[in-house]
Amino acid sequence: MKKAVVVSAGLGGISAALRLRAQGHQVCLVDSLNQLGGRARVFRQDGFSFDAGPTVITAPFLIYELFELFGKNSKDYIDMREVDPWYRFEFNDGSRFDYGGSLEDTLAEIDKISPEDKEGYKKLLEKSRQIFDIGFTKLSAEPFHSFFTLLKEAPQMLRLRADRSVYQLVSKYLKDDRLRRAFSIQPLLVGGNPFDTTCIYNLIHYLERQWGIHYVMGGTGALVSAFGSLMQEEGIEMLLDSEVIAFEGDETLRRVVFKDNRKIEADFFVCNAEPAFVYENLVPKKFNKKCNLCKPGKFSDGIASTNCKFCPSNTYSLGNGFSICDTISIKKTAVHKCHVRACVSYHLRTPPTQII
Repeated sequence: MKKAVVVSAGLGGISAALRLRAQGHQVCLVDSLNQLGGRARVFRQDGFSFDAGPTVITAPFLIYELFELFGKNSKDYIDMREVDPWYRFEFNDGSRFDYGGSLEDTLAEIDKISPEDKEGYKKLLEKSRQIFDIGFTKLSAEPFHSFFTLLKEAPQMLRLRADRSVYQLVSKYLKDDRLRRAFSIQPLLVGGNPFDTTCIYNLIHYLERQWGIHYVMGGTGALVSAFGSLMQEEGIEMLLDSEVIAFEGDETLRRVVFKDNRKIEADFFVCNAEPAFVYENLVPKKFNKKCNLCKPGKFSDGIASTNCKFCPSNTYSLGNGFSICDTISIKKTAVHKCHVRACVSYHLRTPPTQII
């Protein structure tokens, strides 16, 4: 049995830990925070609980799958329900738009706002399906750690006009500004700006149409807690309040070093932390394959800003982001201005950012 150490206990790290354990490895999951979840952690004050990050689930089968790896039923751990409507939009003019349900339900709502946009919406949905078929079905589980791997997929991204923003894509098919805004919200789910985030994010629109919008009763914190129970039952060691300050090794990485000077050796490591920060601060320079074109900028909340056009380590999501970026400005979440950019929404199938 080989030992794996997973660094950072966000949803990606939790997913990786569970999958490695299901493969028969001894697994240790570590995080600097005093609770699981990473950006999905919970704040509590005066008897109230506040989810810090994600709130809705658009691909519930990926949650079910993690429990099924161990022959368990997710219903024994969480109460996940589909919401209806998915979103309710209240506009300044007093009008309201409920989005969700069947296609017929959505068309009926559009008819109340702007009847002439019904046909345009059907065309937008078809375009979203095309983006979904490439960005989610084909590429979401593919690692993009090489510039040349990315380059191979660039023609498809160009055919999908990935240079356009979400708002530009939506505006091509819808005329009413209220509907344009309503159907451009997908980047907001991951902290992006609809006016300059690539239209590849519009695949989330079809993702919603495919599986609906779901919510775990008790909030995302209840989901994280359920994963914690599952990991405990399956013998995954969890070390919280344990900040990793370095990886060490001679010819290959062999151990992680903690702030209190503890060390843990392992056969391999999975790091779910921000890649730019990891390569710049934790990985010994001799193992760092980052290209010499990188010009690290300022750090904000542990995320680096760089001006590198070619470095494959410019991946800021949970293992499923890939880009050729001219500039990246960071504040909490990456905002990209790219000629070619392809990202999919956070999900739990893809292993996290880097396997070192």
